[in-house]
Amino acid sequence: MELPIEFDKVWALTKRDMRNWTTYRSQMVTTILSGMLGITSWGFNATYRNRAVTEYNTDYVSFLIVGILVANLILPLGQGIQQRLNPWTLETTLMTGLRTPTLVLGNVAWTYILSLLLSIPQFIVGVYIFGASLNVNIVSLILAIAISSVIVFSLAIISTGLRIVTKVSDPVTWGLNFAQLLLAGMTFPIQHLDDFVPGLSRISWLLPQTWIYHIVRLSALGGASILQPDVAVSFLVTLLIATILLPLSMRVFRWGLSRAKREGTLGWY
Repeated sequence: MELPIEFDKVWALTKRDMRNWTTYRSQMVTTILSGMLGITSWGFNATYRNRAVTEYNTDYVSFLIVGILVANLILPLGQGIQQRLNPWTLETTLMTGLRTPTLVLGNVAWTYILSLLLSIPQFIVGVYIFGASLNVNIVSLILAIAISSVIVFSLAIISTGLRIVTKVSDPVTWGLNFAQLLLAGMTFPIQHLDDFVPGLSRISWLLPQTWIYHIVRLSALGGASILQPDVAVSFLVTLLIATILLPLSMRVFRWGLSRAKREGTLGWY
């Protein structure tokens, strides 16, 4: 039985992107420094207003550092998909004759690997300069990152499928991104929202990104095990979201592709 993903071609596309990135050494240096300076800036902010975050049994510095690492490690996967698979380059890309799973994975693998590499100096700055205190459960953290990556991947594919038709930013993904900036809890505990609008934190739990930050923080700050009933529930909810979004994203992508081909607008932008 022939596999739907051609891993040798995925690796070839990944090496291409890696080679392109390492060719421009000034870009390499500035990208690494930008990540370190960004987390340094947030670290200064956190130390100025540091206080306890009881939900994860930690302090605000540690809470914030993990939130920034999630944003810099997992979320770029979606940005990479949107940059690589967009309406104005997709027609040319499809001419390679690669299968859709191979095409998608091959074009985003390096983006994700680069995010992993860049998170290392950011982690060092957060822990050794600003004293972020981590209590990591390795199994839970690996599982949390894997589930979160599937969610981010799926949302990006949905966005791409819609943009193939609209040729601009789709309102659905834009709305989700806007909401997650305000409500998902990257830089503050979502319970803080209730200080402004009572009950607003409940709406946050409707966002997939809120669950991403939550399960990663449970794994990295509280040393939570997936064998704990309350932790298992959080992971199962997040897994359910990923299970729904992944096949949905493939259907939306194929729908957008088929419609653009049918209307003769695949290469338009």
